Amino acid sequence: MKVKGFTCQSFFERLIKLIYPPLPHCIACGETFVSLYPLAFCPSCLDRIPFITKPVCSRCDRPLRGGEGDLCRDCQRETRYYEQAMAVAVYDGYLRELLLTAKYNFRPDLARGLGTILAVWAENETRLEKSEVIIPVPLHPQKLALRGYNQAELMAGPLAAFLRRPLRCDVLQRIKPTVSQSKLSRREREENMRGAFAVVNCPAVAGKEVLLVDDIRTTGYTLSAAARALLLAGAKRVKVLTLALGVTTEGWQQ
Repeated sequence: MKVKGFTCQSFFERLIKLIYPPLPHCIACGETFVSLYPLAFCPSCLDRIPFITKPVCSRCDRPLRGGEGDLCRDCQRETRYYEQAMAVAVYDGYLRELLLTAKYNFRPDLARGLGTILAVWAENETRLEKSEVIIPVPLHPQKLALRGYNQAELMAGPLAAFLRRPLRCDVLQRIKPTVSQSKLSRREREENMRGAFAVVNCPAVAGKEVLLVDDIRTTGYTLSAAARALLLAGAKRVKVLTLALGVTTEGWQQ
């Protein structure tokens, strides 16, 4: 029996899918899996990600060899405009491969999938409780046109939905076409980011605690420059969250 493209077979197929929905496929390896959380990655792929474990620096989450609550050398000798920096995993191995693929191989779906890791990590993170607005670190318009999307914005989407906080992409702009930070020295990175950001919607952040989101943090100069622009626009305080924490040339802190 067939009525205008509708068949009994298609009806029963839809009914079965409704009762027994298909298992999700891992965004990285493609395997089906079962999860209690809205994650885009299967357990096998998650096991390959080097998640950060304690002890860590109390200000920036950098792994330490000392005691919990100590400050790393970077936080002892340099100040940043953000109040607290948080990170989920180390920018190494499999996670490094995933982030590079999401950024340079036109995989916006992978960038969104990586954002589900941020969302699940945030479930029991008390340091995020007072955040009132989430802002992704923007790309310069020239780079955005070349890449086609801002991976930080896509990663911040699942996090904002989970925390039920507004995701504002109309507040912060990158006004300086900076060069890549990866091959610059620490001082060159700091100078490269000086004056790189401007706030174009001050009322959106005035008097609020802002959560600034990016994919990777290494020295923190990019996030610090963005935080400075937000504070000058009237933000009460700025915290930052990245999926990955890059290893500095000095390695893990003692």
